[in-house]
Amino acid sequence: MTMSILLSTPDADARIGRALVSERHLRSALAAVSPSAGLAPRAIVVGNAGSGKTALLRRLHRHLTDGDQRVTVLSGRESRGVKVPRAEVLLVDDLHLMSGDLVDQIGRRAADQDAALVVASRPWPRSEALSSIATQLESAHPAIVLGHISRSDLLTHLDDDPIADSCVEHILTVTGGVSWLVAEALQAHDERDCADDPDHRELARMLGELIAYRLDLLDDPLRQAVEARCLTADLHARALADEGPDDDAILRGYAEGLLLRTGQPVPLVRTTVRAMIPFHTAAQLTVDMSGGIARAAADGDAETREWLGYVHDTTIAEALAHEGDRLVDEQPSHAAELYDAAVACGGSADDLRPRRARAAFAAGDLDEAARVVDEVEPVAALADLSAAVWAARGQMGHAHSVYTTLDASAPGAVIAAFAVGDTSPVEATEPSGARRTAPTTLGVAMDLLREGLAGTLAKDPGAAVAELERAAELYSAARATAPIPELPAVIAASAAVAMGDLDAAHAVLDEAIEADHGGRWAQPRLLLWRAWIAVLRARPLDARAALEEAAQAARNRFTPRDAFLADTVRIAIARRYEDDAALEAAWSRARRGLLRVDVDLFLLSPLAELVTSAAKLGQSGMLRAALAAAVELVERLGSPLWAAHVHWAGIQQGILLSRPDQLTPHARALVAAGRTSRVAAAMARAGRVWTAVLGGTVDADAVEAAADALAEVGLAWDGARLAGHGASRTEDRRIAARLLARARELHPTDAARRPAGEQSTSAADDLLSERELEVARLVVQGRTYAEIGATIFISPRTAEHHIAHIRRRLGATSRSDLIAKLRALLAEEPDGRGADE
Repeated sequence: MTMSILLSTPDADARIGRALVSERHLRSALAAVSPSAGLAPRAIVVGNAGSGKTALLRRLHRHLTDGDQRVTVLSGRESRGVKVPRAEVLLVDDLHLMSGDLVDQIGRRAADQDAALVVASRPWPRSEALSSIATQLESAHPAIVLGHISRSDLLTHLDDDPIADSCVEHILTVTGGVSWLVAEALQAHDERDCADDPDHRELARMLGELIAYRLDLLDDPLRQAVEARCLTADLHARALADEGPDDDAILRGYAEGLLLRTGQPVPLVRTTVRAMIPFHTAAQLTVDMSGGIARAAADGDAETREWLGYVHDTTIAEALAHEGDRLVDEQPSHAAELYDAAVACGGSADDLRPRRARAAFAAGDLDEAARVVDEVEPVAALADLSAAVWAARGQMGHAHSVYTTLDASAPGAVIAAFAVGDTSPVEATEPSGARRTAPTTLGVAMDLLREGLAGTLAKDPGAAVAELERAAELYSAARATAPIPELPAVIAASAAVAMGDLDAAHAVLDEAIEADHGGRWAQPRLLLWRAWIAVLRARPLDARAALEEAAQAARNRFTPRDAFLADTVRIAIARRYEDDAALEAAWSRARRGLLRVDVDLFLLSPLAELVTSAAKLGQSGMLRAALAAAVELVERLGSPLWAAHVHWAGIQQGILLSRPDQLTPHARALVAAGRTSRVAAAMARAGRVWTAVLGGTVDADAVEAAADALAEVGLAWDGARLAGHGASRTEDRRIAARLLARARELHPTDAARRPAGEQSTSAADDLLSERELEVARLVVQGRTYAEIGATIFISPRTAEHHIAHIRRRLGATSRSDLIAKLRALLAEEPDGRGADE
């Protein structure tokens, strides 16, 4: 005998449609109510609207009555209590709709572990009493949770009436696997439509009408919460955490089968809302959640960006601009898109232009940055940005003009002025008590930079480099990322090079790169300076690696200023470690770019390399004006620190061109500067010795001392060349050998093979010594004995001896056979240099 009360009302059935209960859920439910060791049938079924709770209870009802089990059914619409014996199964549908008195009665029955009870409920609302009932029933059997249909569930359901795999995938994707939508999709699906409608547009239309109907049945707060969720992307619902619906609203939306448990909208629900929501409602919701919507747009959601195109409100515009500011350093192109979207939403184009210009600068698009700046009325706030653009273009003079016109007190004004030889900003002293605000990290960094630059003009500039290093360190600590004509770390490294302290320059740059000094836009320049210092420190592999890393950081799009340094590194490597053809190729590649950059103080060290290389290639005329401008610049500064490398380049040019008349004024300048500068003194001494060597007088002690002095001030390559020239000009074989050995010590060319300390296990290492490997690489390049000797600082006779030994070791029968075997052998080297480098 059974007692039955309707499990649901006709209205509820109309809303649910044809429920889909999976086989796995049915098996779990049947197991819970089947007789087992005398235990009473007890279970709780939880599911959102249309998940099949009622259908499952009906199946259980049939199963129990078929087994002669007495059953009483109670629906959520009941208002009167029902007294049911403990052994009789009480099936309760829609527990969440019942009155408090009924819930209390069912709660007392749930507490009796011997009372048969099966309850179905939505996950919301969940009162303390409902939670207690769930806990009691779950002690007998885990909750049976409905609401999600998996692929295997659907395929099992379709076993007798299968549909195309593409249709299965589409249904599961657009419905999110939500049970009621999957059931409705299967009911509406017609494979005859699929032939001409592979995107299932007709199916989406029919389901959309059902979704819209269900939305209309919701109370206003819940409907608005669901609509709010649908205006941001499903993958970015977290963006609404601070401004959107609360957790209770999310759980209600989930219980209605419109939101997923995470709070993200069901894909087809989102599409439907966006297609059907009135424009004024969408606009108001978008404005109300401006910050969250903007974050979703910033996270790259295309649909949200599309929606924003229909909203015109300054609140949204401000939120988008704020998100652009957050991303401008790391994702400048994306930030520019957000600024454009802000303008489209009603933001002031004039107010946003400086931000758009900064985004273009950070992305390396100087022309766009300049174009945007040119559209704005010149104001002091744009001084640093405009000046940084001109400096990156390699025109520091125009950067200086920007500051003198707009704002001479801007942070970068001192840098631009000093770079072109105007010392007035660094020499100006701040009146006592002039500072009216508390010191900031950035402010102190810039003060130290100004003091350090001023210190480089002193007779004893040693302390100045330390001040500049501190400035660079604090600039990094300030996390400053705004555009600036030159980075404090680069300025400190330049001063350290001028002081002859390459280790200090290397340390400053390494720390700056590690600390993300200046932000993303600054990384290529810092890496290029790391490469340049590596060249000066005779670390060509490190230089190549840093050069490659810089190219990647800049996306192979160097600014003219950075390209100038990159070309200098390539030329320097070719001059030191490759042949004349490689040097000519590097010069030819760089030729056009070198002419685009004006000389300024912080490019003097690279310029010195270019002047020397140009002389070697017979291209001195190309850089005559640049060298003259550099001389004029350092004379205007009156600083021995900055002048030394310029005059040394002039001496090297005169030596290579055999023009003593050209080197004389530079030699005099170094002698004069040598009274207060150890770098200039070492250069002046080396210049005298070099001139004597070229005249045929080789004093081995003097050559060694001069070469060592050059190495101590960061010019090890020049010191090695001086010793090499001395060896080639003496008739005394013992002196020649001595000076060649010194040259190799000062500039060991085997450092080009692999970084210090790295071991190799190639066949070449097993067969040939380090020196023989150096010779072998030059042999395959087609070098003569004399060229090999000049390159690695050995005599031509020694080069011939090494080649003969290599031939015997390899069993080569001719020169062509030797080259072929060497190519094969060197190709196996693990450092990747191979035979052709």
